[in-house]
Formats: sequence, structure tokens, C-alpha cells
Amino acid sequence: MAERKLIHGGHYEEIKALGQGTWGVVILAKQVQTGREVALKTIKSARAEEGINFTAIREIKLLREFKHENIIELVDVFTTADMAVCLVYEVAETDLEKILKNRSISISLADTKQHLLTLLRAISACHSRWILHRDLKPDNCLFLKDGTMKLADFGLARMYGTPKTRLSPQAITLWYKPPELLLGASEYSSAADVWSTGCIFAELLLRRPFLQGNQTDISQLDTIFQVFGTPNDTNWPDHGVLPLCTRGLTWDSSPPIPFDEIFTAAPSDALSLLRSMLVLDPNKRFTADQCLSHPYFLNEPRPTPKEKLVLSSD
Repeated sequence: MAERKLIHGGHYEEIKALGQGTWGVVILAKQVQTGREVALKTIKSARAEEGINFTAIREIKLLREFKHENIIELVDVFTTADMAVCLVYEVAETDLEKILKNRSISISLADTKQHLLTLLRAISACHSRWILHRDLKPDNCLFLKDGTMKLADFGLARMYGTPKTRLSPQAITLWYKPPELLLGASEYSSAADVWSTGCIFAELLLRRPFLQGNQTDISQLDTIFQVFGTPNDTNWPDHGVLPLCTRGLTWDSSPPIPFDEIFTAAPSDALSLLRSMLVLDPNKRFTADQCLSHPYFLNEPRPTPKEKLVLSSD
């Protein structure tokens, strides 16, 4: 048997590779002193002369003091000889994308309610600290062995709330990206995360991504407007000041499609909440806290207890 590699002066022992992420490799390791299994994400800068990767610095800054049941725990941080940063996290068993794609796993209405409830709790905690996640999608919703959902990957997260804070519209994965960012907004709020969460809720109800544009922001806008209707002075009074609109980009007028024609198996309270999250005008979207207060979470069926969630088909 080959000897396992020791990492960071013998503090960690490599077990196996877990995968390759956007910013670097992820491995499963054991904390030698405690025996605890952890996930090590190594993040390198594109060029060595750039020093420590800004994405890593941002994630460390936001997570170091952030303790919440539904947000991934940052256990440790260290640098390597080649100036890469290694972030040490608690180990997840799976993620929501894998669960959604595994057709042998049934997702009941009660399961959906539990998944949405815990995600909204995590987002509410972020927003209460003026943190925008800006990359909410199923594969960033991780699950521990005991069924606890953990929101992960804060590499695109930003502080917000200061007047006139400019943020890049080049954030959030395309299918989960709200219309204001697609139209080029550089001043936006927590409503952007709520749109992404609404897309995840819709995906849980449909068992497929809801708004599947074709690789470009314009295609994604077309997809959104086909469902929600084109923006106008009634449904979104401020849309005309956004960059793509001021450049003369227009769409043929079309009406919205009623949600009960799309989500034919969803109960009315679920659609009521979904309509409050997926609103073209970000000023009219529910906040995460408003979502958590919606009757949907009090009505039957009750959310599945986390320890009874089915996470794999093994």
C-alpha cells in the first residue's frame, strides 16, 4: 500500500482527490491531530507573480468569523510553498445538483420544503451581515452525512449596502442570474440572490433547471421574458435605465405564462411563494426573511426532518 501524502507540516494526511473546481483541486484529507476528515481546496493565482489569489482572500474574509448551521465551516487556512492558498472545510457527502440528477432519488414536496427552508436560512444569515453570495446554484448547496444543508463557495460573494456601491454584473451562473444583472446593472441588492433561490425552488419542483438560456445573456433574457413577459412601465418601471436598455435593446411584447400552467403538480402555496421570489422588478421581490415567513412553511406537508432526507441511491 502506498504511503499517504502528509500536508502542511504533517497536520493533514491526504486520502483521495475529490475533484477539480473552478479555482483549483479539492482533496479529502484527515486532520492528523483530531482524526477528523476535511476537504482541502487549493487555490492558485493564474500567475505566480500575482501572489495570493483574491478569490481565496475574499472567501477567507467572509467565512472566518461566520458560524451558522447552514453555511459551510472554514476549519483552517494555510499557504503552500508556491503561494497557493489552501482552504480547509468540513466534508460534505453530496450536493443538491447530484441529488436532482439522480432519478433513483425521489424528491417529495416535503423534501423540497426542507431544502428551500435551509437554503433561505443560510441566505438570510448572509444578508443580515450585508453579504451577497452571488453564485447560488444547486451544486453550491452541499449536504453533510446527517442531512444538514451547507451553503458553500463564497468566492464571488461581496459586501453590499453602502450607497452607490458598484458591483460587477458578471456574477451568478447564467441559468440563475436575475434580469437586472443580465441587463447590465452595476448597483443591485440582496434581491439578486432571491431570484437565484427562486430558480432553485423551481428546479426542485420541476426536477430540471427552470430557465435554460443558451450560453449568452441575451438568450437568457429571451428565456426569462418568454415566461414572465417583457418588461414594461407597469411590471418593472425602472428597467429602462439599465445599460442594455439605454443602448436601444428591445424585445417584442409578450404576456407572462401563468405559473400553474408550468408547475402543474405544485400546490398553490408553493406557487404563491415562487411568484413572490421570481419577480422581474427586484424592488418587488420578497426578501429572504419574507420568504421564511410565508405560510408555505407552516402548511402541510411539514418539511422533511433533515436526518430523513435521502441523499444517495446506495
